[in-house]
Amino acid sequence: MLALIVAAFICYSYFWSILEWGLIGGVVYGLYRFVTMLVASQDRQAPRPHSSFRHSAFQAESDDPLPTLTDDAPSPDAVIEEVDDALENEAALKIGKEGELRVDRILNRVAMDHLTDVYLEDERGLTQIDHIAKMPWGLVVVETKTYGGFISGTRNYQEWKQSFRLVGSDKYYLFQNPVCQNFRHLAAVRYVTGLNDHVSSLVVFAGSARTSRRVHHQIVRIKHLKTALRQRPTTDYLPDWKRDAAWDALKRHAHANRGRAAEHLEQLKRRSERF
Repeated sequence: MLALIVAAFICYSYFWSILEWGLIGGVVYGLYRFVTMLVASQDRQAPRPHSSFRHSAFQAESDDPLPTLTDDAPSPDAVIEEVDDALENEAALKIGKEGELRVDRILNRVAMDHLTDVYLEDERGLTQIDHIAKMPWGLVVVETKTYGGFISGTRNYQEWKQSFRLVGSDKYYLFQNPVCQNFRHLAAVRYVTGLNDHVSSLVVFAGSARTSRRVHHQIVRIKHLKTALRQRPTTDYLPDWKRDAAWDALKRHAHANRGRAAEHLEQLKRRSERF
């Protein structure tokens, strides 16, 4: 009989201990859920930082080339306007720096070192380069474009066209092929560094533009930039000392040409007046 009383007392004590700890655990879990829900609601209500980048009304649903977008010349009755560069959207005449900032952040993570907004001078004069990346195998010259609308080629390989209506557009903007534009930058980097085969070109699309098949195969979308940078080209081995010496020469020239942006713009203006 005594044993039964002792056993009942022990069970009673364990029951209340388990119940007490269960209540404490329930209260703690409830407080945890309340705090996490409160933080999540504040995050949803927090305003996003202001950005100058505005998505085009024709936001790309896919990066694939459009089969219906051709590289032919505009129709004879279309309105044609020659511009210095393609536009982010039809209402904006200035392309924001958002694309270049995104490329800069990627280069910070992938490249051994990189330069941004570089001015170099060769026998043809000054030229401005968006980015130059130092990679283990050589240098990459990056031209960033924040285009919107629809981009396709023309019969002139040095010229591309932009429209903001896929079919039956009544207006086209003609501008220099940025791949050809980057060849100029490529030549300046090779001139300054003395490297030839180990300097390559990348034209990066950071905007929402859709492209024709021809254009598609000449550019890299920004979301694929990391992969493109890590693909080693099929060139001969470049010794580290030679790569580092070329990079040091590049940095010296870039530093020496700081503050020459106005001079470069004046050169571009004089060049455009001749044509």
